[in-house]
Order: sequence, then structure tokens, then C-alpha cells
Amino acid sequence: MTSREKYNAYRRAWWAKSLGDHLAESRVFLPREAHDWVVRFAAEVEERIPVVLGKLVVAQIKAADETAGIESSESGLKPESKAERVDGAEVMSTDDLHKLFAVILASRFPGDTGASRLRQVGFIGAIVAEIAAGRKPTASSIANCTDNHTSQITVLARTMKDRGVIEVRHAASVRKGKAAKIFSIRPDAVKAIHAAHLDVTGQVIADMTTP
Repeated sequence: MTSREKYNAYRRAWWAKSLGDHLAESRVFLPREAHDWVVRFAAEVEERIPVVLGKLVVAQIKAADETAGIESSESGLKPESKAERVDGAEVMSTDDLHKLFAVILASRFPGDTGASRLRQVGFIGAIVAEIAAGRKPTASSIANCTDNHTSQITVLARTMKDRGVIEVRHAASVRKGKAAKIFSIRPDAVKAIHAAHLDVTGQVIADMTTP
């Protein structure tokens, strides 16, 4: 099998896997300049071009419906409130986020230092900032915005995942053979880190949220 045949087989397999019953394939024609922008944007968010184009179209439909005062139910699109989810990632309330920061700072996991706990809080803050900006938090995106090495962000993500603070989900990437790992904060993050701390140290985390 030639390299071209292998690539075509790979593309067919990806389409078969990605195109579920809830999706319809639509071919689009773009001006060259717009296509170049889409390619750059897809690389930035680490998703395939067909997925990105679909989301852009859906976003435009929703914006048009809101502008025209049409109920979202007529277009088959369910609106999302600010307190619900942004692009599949749950948004924490300010109060819950403050509690999570306090718990991380008060924790005393073996091997952690004061500097590690500050980095962990910064990592969670970076995830929240990425989500609030409408982007998908990944090791690459956080490394870029904080001027860090991706490997350092990956280590932080592994620690926070092991303690039940974040979830890591896989999404198709624009690069062949690659899968983007998107971070989100678990709704039960505070409870989970308390449980992990008790399991590892045998001690509860001190309450820093009350005077």
C-alpha cells in the first residue's frame, strides 16, 4: 500500500468514526485567505478542520437566531447559561473556585512544597482563564500563555488529575496520529481532593475558608 493509499484509508476511518447519527457532512468552499485562517485556528485549538468549520457555522446560526429574536428551540439548538458549560467544560462559580484554591493551599501532600502548591493554584487559574476566553485548555495552550514548557504543564495536569481536581478528555487533533488532551475542572474537585488527601496522608485538610 502506497503512502497515499494509507493516508486515504486513515481519512476514511476518521470520517467513519467521527460522523455519528447526530452529524451531517457538508462540503464548503472558502476563499483562500479564509481557508488559511481556519487552518491556523484549527492548529491553535488542536481540532480537525471539519470540526472547527462545523462549530463556526453553529456559532453563527446561534448568533443569528439571538439577533432575530428567534427561540433556540426552533433551530434545534439548546442554549447554555453562563453557569452551565462552555464548549464541554464546566464553569465553576467564584465561590467554589475560591474554596478549591484554599483547599489546595492548605493541603500537605507528601513531596509538595509551598512553591508547588502555588503552581497548582496557578494551573487551575490558567484553566479557568482559558475556558472564560472560549478556548480549550490544553498543555500547549497553557504553556504558551504562561511562557512555560509543555512538559511542566503536563506534570501539573497529571498531579491534579490523580487528586481528582481535573478531568482530561481526548479530542481529535489536526496533526495525524496526535490527540489533544483538553483539561476541565471537575464539579466535585473540592470533595475529591479532600478524599485524596485523607487517603494519602491520613489527615484532613485544614479549613482556611473561615476566620
